[in-house]
Amino acid sequence: MTRITTILGTILAIFLCFSEVAQARTITSISPPTGLGLGDVFCAQVQTTVVTPYPNNDNSVAPSPNQIVKFPGSSCTPITFKTNDSVDTQVFVEPSGGITEYFFTQTVVNNTSSIWDGFTFQIGFGVNDNFGSPELILVPPGFAIPNFDFSVSGTDEPPTSSKFTKLDRDGSYRLLASGGSVAPGESVDFTFSVDVPDDFNGENLYQSFTIRQVPIARSLPRPTSTSAVLGLLVIMGAGFAFRQKLL
Repeated sequence: MTRITTILGTILAIFLCFSEVAQARTITSISPPTGLGLGDVFCAQVQTTVVTPYPNNDNSVAPSPNQIVKFPGSSCTPITFKTNDSVDTQVFVEPSGGITEYFFTQTVVNNTSSIWDGFTFQIGFGVNDNFGSPELILVPPGFAIPNFDFSVSGTDEPPTSSKFTKLDRDGSYRLLASGGSVAPGESVDFTFSVDVPDDFNGENLYQSFTIRQVPIARSLPRPTSTSAVLGLLVIMGAGFAFRQKLL
């Protein structure tokens, strides 16, 4: 965690000083997902290599988008959730020389006992207990940190979902899906674009970032316990008996 904080602090310091030369990154590989929410399906512990046919291209002028199909890749596709906890997937990058955009497709399976009324994607650094969002250290949105792209110009594609009608970016490296539901046993498909942006002075200040996924379970009314119902009936019965005695 100390290393992550130091890296992000350095990025912020460079922003405040500003500089002259920018570099960018391409995605080279994807790690197997990890986290408390990850289902019982076996995920092979192998890196998935990513091919980038159009580096340093934001897709608005590319012949076709750089695609990452069936994210996170060969290690664990689709991702199955056994609980409504988070699942983190680390994405490795290297400098390249300009902003590179990627179009992701993914399938997620709800293997929990809850209905999902929403789903959240968040970009940050580190995994599990060491995960941290860029907003925590006040890095300006979209600056030097990968972020979800919402441009619909050229060949860019807006985010989509097979189960949710709304996908909104909240300005803090998060993409929120809502306006639908996923029942236990069902799956949901997503597509979204991520910009891997410029860095400063040619510094390779971070070598990976993380895409965190968290289902949003439906909130249900708290059921009345059996003992409470029985207690209420006893009180009502006693009251009725007392009233009859008075009569």
